Amino acid sequence: MKSLMKKCSIVFLAIILLVPSAFFSDQEVSAEDSNPEPIEFERATVHDPSIIKADDGTYYIFGSHVAAAKSTDLINWNSIVDGEYQTPENNPIYGDLSENLAESFEWAGEDDADSSGGFAVWAPDIFWNKDYVWDDGSIGAYMMYYSVSSTYIRSAIGIAVSKDIEGPFEYRDTIMYSGFHNEEAYDSNSDVNKHWENTNIPDLIEDGVFDAVNPDWFTDTGAYNNALYTNAIDANILYDENGDLFMTYGSWSGGTFILELDKETGTPIYPGEDGTTEDGRMIDKYFGTKIAGGYGRSGEGTYAVYDEETEYFYLYITYGGLFSEGGYQMRQFRSENIKGPYVDASGNEAVFPESFNIGVGNFPDLDDHKDIGNKMMGNFLFKNESDEAGTGIGTGYMAPGHNSYLQDEELGKEFIITHTRFPEQGEMHEVRVHQTFKNSDEWPVPAPYHYAGETIETVSEADVDGNYKYINHGKEIDGMLIESSSINLNKDKTVSGAVTGTWEIYDDYRVELTVEDETYDGVFIKQYDPTAERWVMTFSAMSDDGVVIWGSHDTSTEESDTAISQYIWLLFGILLIVIVGFSLFIVRRKKNRN
Repeated sequence: MKSLMKKCSIVFLAIILLVPSAFFSDQEVSAEDSNPEPIEFERATVHDPSIIKADDGTYYIFGSHVAAAKSTDLINWNSIVDGEYQTPENNPIYGDLSENLAESFEWAGEDDADSSGGFAVWAPDIFWNKDYVWDDGSIGAYMMYYSVSSTYIRSAIGIAVSKDIEGPFEYRDTIMYSGFHNEEAYDSNSDVNKHWENTNIPDLIEDGVFDAVNPDWFTDTGAYNNALYTNAIDANILYDENGDLFMTYGSWSGGTFILELDKETGTPIYPGEDGTTEDGRMIDKYFGTKIAGGYGRSGEGTYAVYDEETEYFYLYITYGGLFSEGGYQMRQFRSENIKGPYVDASGNEAVFPESFNIGVGNFPDLDDHKDIGNKMMGNFLFKNESDEAGTGIGTGYMAPGHNSYLQDEELGKEFIITHTRFPEQGEMHEVRVHQTFKNSDEWPVPAPYHYAGETIETVSEADVDGNYKYINHGKEIDGMLIESSSINLNKDKTVSGAVTGTWEIYDDYRVELTVEDETYDGVFIKQYDPTAERWVMTFSAMSDDGVVIWGSHDTSTEESDTAISQYIWLLFGILLIVIVGFSLFIVRRKKNRN
C-alpha cells in the first residue's frame, strides 16, 4: 500500500510541475486589487469652487451663492454653511450680507433686475495675502475677491478680508465695474442708473489715475461696448515669478483681462493710459491688459497659476453654458509671461481674432472658437456594462467647469478642482477633484477619475495591457454626452477596437498612444473606479492639438478573465482526479494480476 501511495504522489507532483506557471500567476491578487471595502466619499455642493490650503493643512473651497466647504484629504468634503445664502442677515462668511456688501450692491446683485427677490453673489476667489496691511499695522489677511451681478454685463468685483479663513470677511472696496453707459439708463426691474458716474471711475479721474473715460467703452448709442470690454466677474489672484501680485478676471463679452495689484491693499494698479502690447493686444487704462476671449463668445471662470518647474503661467477658462446640457467644459493655455500672450498646444492665441466681431451681445450658440484652447474635460460617461460590478449607468459628468487649481507642495501633487453636473441627474452639482500630470510637452492633463488618494508609480506591460473603456474629449462645444467605446491595448503593442494604432510605455509610467494618425502623450496610473468600486488601471494623454483622451480598464474583462481562470482550474482539478484515479486503477489491476 505504501508503494501505491508513493507512486500516486509521484504522478501528482509530475502533473503539478507540468502545469503552466501562468495559471498560478492569474491567482495572485494584491491587497489593493482585492478591495475588501468600497470607499465612501463625503460630497459637497459648491458652485465655482476656489481652493486654498490653510496653514493647518485643511483645504477650503469657496464658491458662488456664499457656499463653502472644507476637507483634510481632498477626498471627503464637509460644508461649513448650512446652505447657499445661509442666514443673509447673519451670514457666517460675510456677516450681514446686505449691510456689509452694500456699496457693491448699489451697482448690482441684490433684489435687482435678474436677481429680483434675492442675491447674486458669484464666483469668489480666496487668497492669502502675506503682505496685506491692516489698519492697526498687523500684516497678512485672507482676501475674498467676490462678484455681484445683475444681467450678463452689469457687474462688479469687491474685496472682503479676514484674519480667519472661515470668516467673517469684512468689506473693503469695490474695485471693478462693468456694464456702464455714457448716459442715464436702466435695466428692466431695476432702479440702478447705469451711467458711468455711478461707478468708481469718477474717483479714479479725481485722483489722477487717468484724465477721462475711454470713448471706446461705449457704442454709438452710448451703451456699454461689451464686444470689446468684459463682464466684471470671476476674479483670480496670483503672484508672478517675481512675487508681484496680479488679478485676472472677466466673463464672456470682451474676454479676460489682467491687472497688477498693490500687495499691501490688494487693490488694482490701473494702467492709467490706453495702449497695445507688442503682439497687438489691448491695454485699457481701466480694465487692464486683455489676455483671452472676446466678442461675446463663451469663456468664463478664468484661473491662472504659475509653475516654478516649467516656468509657465497656465491659464484655465471654461467655455459653453453652465447648465447640464450647455456644453460647459474646461480649456487650457499657457504663457512665459503673466500678461501673455497665452497659447494652446496648437499655438492658437487665447485672445479671439477680430474676425469674430459681430457687435455687442453674448452669443452662446456660436462655436467658432471650439478649436481654440486645449479641451481638458467635457461631458463624458464611462458606461457600466451589464456584466460589470457596480450599479447605475456608470461614472460620468455633465458640464464640468469653472475650475481652480492647486499645487500641493507637501503632497508633491497637483489638482484641478471643479463643480460638475451628472448624466441623467438634471442640474444637481457637486465638487470633484482630479489629480493632474504633466505630459512630455509640460501640459498638465487631468486623470480620468476623481482623487481617491492615488499616487503614480512604475507600471509594467503586464499591468497595463488589456481592454479599456475609451473617451476622446474632442473639441466640440455642445451638450452631447460622449460615451465610452471599447479598445484593447494588446500585448504586441497594437491598439484595436474602436480605434486602432500602437502604444508603448516609457520612463516607468508614461504612455504614448498613436491612434487614428494622432499621437497622444500622458501617463498610466491606477485609480479608484467609483462605479465598480475597485482600483483599475487608467491612462490620460493629450495630443499635439490639445485633445485629451482617457482610458479605464474594463472591469467586465477582469470578471471574464477571473471566470476563465476559475474554469481552467476546475478543469484541471477534474483532470487531476481522472489521472490519479486512472493511475490507481492501473496500479491495482497490476497488483491483482500479480
